[in-house]
Amino acid sequence: MRILLVILFYTTWLSFTIDDLEQKTISQEEIGNELKWLSAQLIKTGELISKIFSVQYFDTHNVTLFKEKVRISYLLETEFDIYSRMYEHIQFINQIDSKMWFVEIDKIQFQQVITNLLNNAVKFANPKDPTIILKAYKKNGGLHISIEDNGKWFEWIDIKRLFEKYSIWNSWSAWLGMWLYLCKKIVDMHGGEITALTSENLSWAQFAIKIPVH
Repeated sequence: MRILLVILFYTTWLSFTIDDLEQKTISQEEIGNELKWLSAQLIKTGELISKIFSVQYFDTHNVTLFKEKVRISYLLETEFDIYSRMYEHIQFINQIDSKMWFVEIDKIQFQQVITNLLNNAVKFANPKDPTIILKAYKKNGGLHISIEDNGKWFEWIDIKRLFEKYSIWNSWSAWLGMWLYLCKKIVDMHGGEITALTSENLSWAQFAIKIPVH
């Protein structure tokens, strides 16, 4: 609601800037900056609305998985390539075992989990030297995937509440909690578990997924 009110205010404000622009009392650069800010808020609001509907759908419908044999290394490496191309300023480190071959999962739902976690890592990696590690391997009858970034945001978050539906630790984080809630639901439906922790080696923020495989 706060975001919508701010957008409404700025939309009204921008309607008055046309006269100012014509009279050269405000620069085109200032207008451009305000439009960029407004565009970012509209995107954020759209994402939030999408997440609210997704949460409601999972909670009110009997969602089932369509499992199929998926070459998991190819799926993960594809996501890795997409993000490394989209965010060239971020150092992406590939630690995916290319010999994992096939696992039985719901490809679309599971891919959404990876996408959500990579988006989070992009948002919270250290802006001075952003680094993200995607690691995956099979061990002891389980598929292990971890996405790690060099941000320090777990230092001020209650990890135990991180996957709650509407967990909010500040005024802008509701969208993150809902997406992590959906990640947990999808992983749970696969009979697995997802945890948030601090990396032992680097003390970075890390999400770890374990899915049983046969």
